[in-house]
Amino acid sequence: MKRRILLITVLTAITHIAWAQKDVDTYIAVNESEDPNTFAVIISNEHYKHEAGVPFALNDGAIFKRYLMKTLGVPEQNIKYVADASLNDMNYNLSWLEKIINVKKQTARAIVYYSGHGMPDEDSKKAYLLPVDGYSTEPTSGLSTEALYKRLGAMPAKQTIVFLDACFSGSKREGDMMKAARGVAIKAKSAPVLGNMVVFSAAQGNETAYPLKSKEHGLFTYFILEKLQESCGAVTLGELSDYVTSHVSETSIVINEKSQTPTVTAPVGSNEWRNWKMAETAASKFENLPKIQHTAAASSDNQDGQSATPKQQHKPGGISVLKRRTTTTNETNE
Repeated sequence: MKRRILLITVLTAITHIAWAQKDVDTYIAVNESEDPNTFAVIISNEHYKHEAGVPFALNDGAIFKRYLMKTLGVPEQNIKYVADASLNDMNYNLSWLEKIINVKKQTARAIVYYSGHGMPDEDSKKAYLLPVDGYSTEPTSGLSTEALYKRLGAMPAKQTIVFLDACFSGSKREGDMMKAARGVAIKAKSAPVLGNMVVFSAAQGNETAYPLKSKEHGLFTYFILEKLQESCGAVTLGELSDYVTSHVSETSIVINEKSQTPTVTAPVGSNEWRNWKMAETAASKFENLPKIQHTAAASSDNQDGQSATPKQQHKPGGISVLKRRTTTTNETNE
């Protein structure tokens, strides 16, 4: 029995090492089945006008789109991908999704992915997503997660899946606090989730959502992509949640020496989401695709994730309560 356990352990380790050597950005599982009833909005905010940037956010969104198209079989016309989105951009594309789902109703699935800054409102403790033209000290310039969940939860979709690679506490990467945060971390309130919806968040309310510089992704996004690659898309949300939570938590402690614990929020008493599948059938082959070069306009909808152009980066101005997703002393970004 001991030999059998040892053999299984060794084989598991070898398999993990083999998969770790396959770049999640370029070694992509390709599904021959199409999923015409899934519609997605992807927002990647990296270059901010008034705040520090979010390393690798553009790559997060572009590669997530690649997996939707290639591994899950979602047609390109079913995906709205916006790089460096303003508040108007965010609302416009969410409105598109609402209109589609209101027509398709229970036959459709909605996926919303966001990579960028989150921010807390110090007074209400509500959490906000920050557009690239927003101010972290002014909540009205952002999109509250409460309003977002209310909009998405009201849609008559068969399933609505939300991924947020952002954090909401107001502390800096170095561990000290921004001046406007009054010396304490702000634990943002979790907004209620309604309907057939589940929300995957990169970190708990008082934690940072770190990057993984060696992979050029947010830590949370990287392990989502890795599990999609490893499973060829045929993974349940329960399996995806367990994998991402354990790997992000362990990796953050090792690399950053700080906690990052992904969370899942669903309607009270609902566990049906754990059985939802990202793809009904597994992809049957792999393709080696080129690295995405972020050098061409990325905000148009007709891009397949082959390129992405950051807007000109502006130096942050004013006092910020924003938690910045940058690298730690153990993983220098500069």
